[in-house]
Amino acid sequence: MTTVAASPAHPRWRIAPVIGLVGLALSGLGLLVDPRQAYASWLAALAAGLSVALGTLLLIAIAGVSGARWFDSLRGFALDVAGTLPLFALLFLVLLPGLGVLYPWVHARNLPNAAWLNLPWFLVRAALYFAIWIGVALTLRSWARASGAGVAAPPTPRERALAAVALPALGLTLTFAAFDWLMSLDPRWSSTVFGVYWFAGGFLAALAVVTLAAVRIGAERPHADRLPAAQGYALGALMLTFAVFWAYIAYSQYFIIWIANVPAEVAWYIPRVHGGWGIVALAVLVGQLALPLLVLLLYAAKRSARAMAVVAAWLLVVHYLDTYWLVLPAIHPDAPHPHWLDLSAVAAVGGCAVAWIGWLGRRDARTTGGLHAER
Repeated sequence: MTTVAASPAHPRWRIAPVIGLVGLALSGLGLLVDPRQAYASWLAALAAGLSVALGTLLLIAIAGVSGARWFDSLRGFALDVAGTLPLFALLFLVLLPGLGVLYPWVHARNLPNAAWLNLPWFLVRAALYFAIWIGVALTLRSWARASGAGVAAPPTPRERALAAVALPALGLTLTFAAFDWLMSLDPRWSSTVFGVYWFAGGFLAALAVVTLAAVRIGAERPHADRLPAAQGYALGALMLTFAVFWAYIAYSQYFIIWIANVPAEVAWYIPRVHGGWGIVALAVLVGQLALPLLVLLLYAAKRSARAMAVVAAWLLVVHYLDTYWLVLPAIHPDAPHPHWLDLSAVAAVGGCAVAWIGWLGRRDARTTGGLHAER
């Protein structure tokens, strides 16, 4: 039987490269018209998409270590999502000419943290992050293809061993990447839980992507309106858990900075909780916590393919809005200024990522029967 990831000939895969190329062309035009907006929009889209790929890689590793059998039928698709990390490394290169536009510390002198925030060391760290992420993702994909057992089988002992060893490295590199690429947009500001905040949102979005894959797989089986009990409950419970976890981290960070009342730290929040950005913050809070809380507490909703698909799609939209709220106040502190470059960046990153996943599926189908054939 063929699963969702084994259907790269579906029209959605064919239109994705077109969307990606159009987005790339428009974003390239934006670099000539409004470089600061173009780079900021690109960073928001890139950070949102990359966090999904990293969250999926972490989900693969956690499922392998914990022995979660409900995840086995989704593992091939998840490995393809994690397999987009080489693409994100290429998309990250687009930012390099604009580092001086986005990050004030590039041209600053006598910064207290200049030993960390300097361009050569920043680039070395970025290369190290991507080397670790890509190495783990491609090794797991290679071993899964070589095992020949299909996705219905659990990961092999060496896959579980690699997952266990890789988890600390993935967590640390993700945290420092959040510090480097997002937190340092304001070099005066720091938060020790910022990396956890980015992880929580990305992991929740990764669960949403995997949930959409589970719904698509279920559409090709009897009783397509219902997810398998173990799978639906696990995905619903995890999305609910990480929605609450994300909200807890967001509240903890805000409360600690508010009660400390340190000017350099409060200054980061001032534009983000007042005026138009305050409305965006409230929308993210309601959208990323209230909806999952209201829907996913119901057992029937966890079994309903339609309800799970709606919640998952909603969470992906809100995750981008959350990342947008992290990035864009750096150039528009007064209020949100929606721009066509925001859409072009999302189209470029999203279209290229979906096209890459489709390409991986086609390549596997041509070679070994794929990661996606149920034996």
